Amino acid sequence: MTLSHLVNPSQRWRVVRGLVPGCPVGSIVTLTTTDYRLDVSRPWFGVVAQLDLRIASISAAGDGHELTLGTATGEVVFENEDLRPALLAAPGIGPPPSDPSAFIGRVVQFGAAVPSADGLNLFVFVVLRRINGWLVGLTQSGHPAGIAENNIAWARVLEAGQHGAPDRLVLTWVGKRKECDRAFQAELPTLRELGYEPTSQDFFQEPRSTATVIAALLFALLLALVLIGIAILVWLLATKPPGVLTVTFLRVAA
Repeated sequence: MTLSHLVNPSQRWRVVRGLVPGCPVGSIVTLTTTDYRLDVSRPWFGVVAQLDLRIASISAAGDGHELTLGTATGEVVFENEDLRPALLAAPGIGPPPSDPSAFIGRVVQFGAAVPSADGLNLFVFVVLRRINGWLVGLTQSGHPAGIAENNIAWARVLEAGQHGAPDRLVLTWVGKRKECDRAFQAELPTLRELGYEPTSQDFFQEPRSTATVIAALLFALLLALVLIGIAILVWLLATKPPGVLTVTFLRVAA
């Protein structure tokens, strides 16, 4: 499949998902094709990325508003910015409601300049409550997320039907114990506002790899007569590999 009939230099596309060098999610780019190559350009920056179309899978929405490219590093999704007004006016989607309370129970998509708990700048979550000027809910993985009410115009309603909150959540954080605890404590107040209380937690310490231990011991033995060998042994005893903190929550309030 070729892209020549789908893209042209006059169109503006928005990066909505995936990794494009030099183009964070939300960037406006232009797409041009030359033989088997796709060039991604940003205003003022010029060409920032090139893709060999011979080794990429290509799929496009029937109305041309969305383009998905499967690459070696994962899928990249572009949305035609010039078609966005018509897309929002299409039956069944519509613009975001102006009343914040109308978002409750709906699944929305929202982009932010900071990483979410899912590791993405563009995330999807179901809105459950209004709290102090925010619309707060849960992402697909169960982590809390929110939109300031004065930013709801930037949200896109994906599913307008009523959605409820699950009665049980099992969340995980990966890293050192203190890092996991900090991340857990940072999300806990919002989860409690949504009616969840932690009922159990467990931290699994990943074992240090045998190869790492053997290599460090051999190197330390070779340098046992100098302070470097002692320092390596101290490091081996004092540091631990990352672990996984798993916490189970139950919903105890509406």
